[in-house]
Amino acid sequence: MKVLFVYKNAEWMGVEYLSSMLKSAGHETDLVFDPGAGDIEYKIPFVENIFPVKQMMVEKAVQYQPDLIAFSCLTNMWGWVKEMAASFKSRLDVPIIVGGLHPTVMPEAVISYEHIDMICVGEGEDALLELVNSMEAGAIDSNIQNLWFKKEGMVTRNNVRSFRQNLDELPIPDKELFFKYGCFKDRLYTMTARGCPYSCTYCFNDHYKTKTYEGKGAYVRQRNVANVINELKIFMGRYPIKEVFFYDDIFTLNEEWLNTFYGEYKQNIGLPFKCLIKPGTVKSEMAYKLKDAGLVYADVGIESGDEMLRRKHLKRRMSDSTIFETADILKNAGISFTTLNIAGFPGETASQMFKTLRMNQELKPTTALFSTFYPYPGTELGEKVLKKGYISEAGWKKLSAGTGSYRENSVLRLPENETVKWITVFAPILVKVPWLENVCQKLSPNSFWRFITIFFSSPIRNSRIRLFEVLRMYVKTRRELHKNS
Repeated sequence: MKVLFVYKNAEWMGVEYLSSMLKSAGHETDLVFDPGAGDIEYKIPFVENIFPVKQMMVEKAVQYQPDLIAFSCLTNMWGWVKEMAASFKSRLDVPIIVGGLHPTVMPEAVISYEHIDMICVGEGEDALLELVNSMEAGAIDSNIQNLWFKKEGMVTRNNVRSFRQNLDELPIPDKELFFKYGCFKDRLYTMTARGCPYSCTYCFNDHYKTKTYEGKGAYVRQRNVANVINELKIFMGRYPIKEVFFYDDIFTLNEEWLNTFYGEYKQNIGLPFKCLIKPGTVKSEMAYKLKDAGLVYADVGIESGDEMLRRKHLKRRMSDSTIFETADILKNAGISFTTLNIAGFPGETASQMFKTLRMNQELKPTTALFSTFYPYPGTELGEKVLKKGYISEAGWKKLSAGTGSYRENSVLRLPENETVKWITVFAPILVKVPWLENVCQKLSPNSFWRFITIFFSSPIRNSRIRLFEVLRMYVKTRRELHKNS
């Protein structure tokens, strides 16, 4: 069977795992890809006019003649997915399935779209393989767990299966799908674990644990160190990798695992690496070990500099002193770090937003990223936004349809919206050069300054890597989609 994956903007490990699962069972897969330059850092609308990538993707799909088209969909991609699904259906009589976060938290909305035949709720490796196997056998099995099926207006809604507990049993992700489109080169993205034990009110993890998968097994699962090292060795032999980004929700959760990883990684891999850290999850001794193994850079989630707001409204139950202690641990070990911050929470005052700026100025991180709060459907805070009237019913429908993002102006009705705009644009600059605050107070947070902020929100090395990724994606995507045309 031939399965065509469709994705946009960047490498996505979920698709890579799905592809490798299918290939390991003898099926054929491919990818059509939209580089979507600017969708992460800065939107550049005119690019679409000079590079008609959507039409090229459809033509490539027609050439490939798949038996199944599969999308992975985040909420802010839903509008694009609907548009592309309609385009594919206009040229191909092929079933379309959509999986990922958006159909998991809003399954009814996604399955109701006329051009979508099936959705996957939750993790999809086993479900998609069972689906494709049944198609190869001659008839779609409509009783597959995690999958919903639509036929003649009737929807079959199957329950989710228990979590796959042993991640080591999964084949290594099929990175060639995205490598040929230029999505990575110097930096390898990988994950050692799935799941997060915390229940932050703005994050999808709580929905997964308490709604989608309640009673379905342990949510946080981690691969064996040997399995991770073996994967990295294989990829080092295939690609010109110069560093690794461990994309786990929180890399420093399991100290026992890290103690084993430290020695194995240092001895067998030795590349610089980056990870994500929650304050309070890394001790001084471990920070020095990780630095010795190759940790050069970390993202650290702060979100708000107001302790009451963090604890009561975000369920980020960590003290200010814990945050400062983690920053000191990283600095003393010689590890650069970027803080991750959010402005514009419902009910947040200007004073609280400025507390986040002041905390960052005291922390003195390498860089600081400030995003706009985006009330994702399915999250506790997202539901609160609608109930408390911070967004209209019409606005909520637009938001649920994928409009807006945490990189743009607030979608909420807040008295402090002008402060939200100003903080997200100028705070990263003022963390590095606080003496410019009087000047910045007189400036408008317009598109020019929003662009300039990019270079203060991430270390130069990261900005350089991402810039070359975007440029390389456009060159290679054009070349790849033109093949055999």
